[in-house]
Amino acid sequence: MVLTRAQAGRAPLILLGLFLFFGGGLACHRQELLASDEDLADCTARARDALAGGAGIELFEDVPVILLTAAEAKQRRKEYAAGIDDEAGLTATIDFMADAMFSEHMLGRYLPDEKVIYVIEDVLVSVGHGDSEDALELLFPVLTHELVHAYDDQMYDGVPDPSELISVMEDPGALMGLHTQMSLLEGRASYASYLACLHAGVEPLPKPTAEQARDAVFISSDGSVGMDVLSGIGNGIGRMKFMQYVSGWEFAERAYSYGGEPFFKHVFNHLPLSMEELEEFDLFVMRWAEEMEEALDSEAEGLGDESGELAGRGQGT
Repeated sequence: MVLTRAQAGRAPLILLGLFLFFGGGLACHRQELLASDEDLADCTARARDALAGGAGIELFEDVPVILLTAAEAKQRRKEYAAGIDDEAGLTATIDFMADAMFSEHMLGRYLPDEKVIYVIEDVLVSVGHGDSEDALELLFPVLTHELVHAYDDQMYDGVPDPSELISVMEDPGALMGLHTQMSLLEGRASYASYLACLHAGVEPLPKPTAEQARDAVFISSDGSVGMDVLSGIGNGIGRMKFMQYVSGWEFAERAYSYGGEPFFKHVFNHLPLSMEELEEFDLFVMRWAEEMEEALDSEAEGLGDESGELAGRGQGT
């Protein structure tokens, strides 16, 4: 599958659509399925193989991939929320998220609480301007991106679930930490998807840039005071989310160059990252090296104490 020039030109919307959520969805009309269950399973298998061969990421558990319209995705999430215990407003949060996340910008999403990937059919068709073939071409990069999130959840338990939004709302100071973590996850998934596409011979989505993030417009104003305020807030949030892909990509690219996929085990073991470390990889390496040295020194001291104790016992006998 090769992205058309038109799709490459829509890269900011496509990249943002992998995570950003705004309220207000499409008027959903059920169309012919873009792909059969067999086609979807085949694309998922090829995406997994490409991640293993191109990025060194091998999932050790299967992840269901479901093709849904935005309306069906919202309904499924609400039914899921209704079937769990309502602790600390979790059900209400999931219910709200269902309306917010599956909108006109959401191509796909890995749900860590359900352990499933939603691929939003009508959004793919919309981004493909009604051309089913163009829409189908987007499936591969969408799946490789979301499968990385699934892997990070399986391997590192590193993907926040909706319940974590509650703690952020209760502690606004945690917002920057969540933003930094999501920057790592989104940039890493985008870069690994890029490597997987290259491995599979699929033209990847272009690398996101700070200029695209700065100039992106997600909500246009009609000139009224209310819409000026709404578009200002919405575009500010959207640009901040877009920057997650920019800064996270740079960090992931440096990390892969430094130690490949195995190095990410060290990254996840040394969370949280500061925003400064995310934006300057060498700062993280310095902290990681210092902490590793301290751990080795502590281990050596422990072994020395144990050896001395054993030697003392030997003399006593």
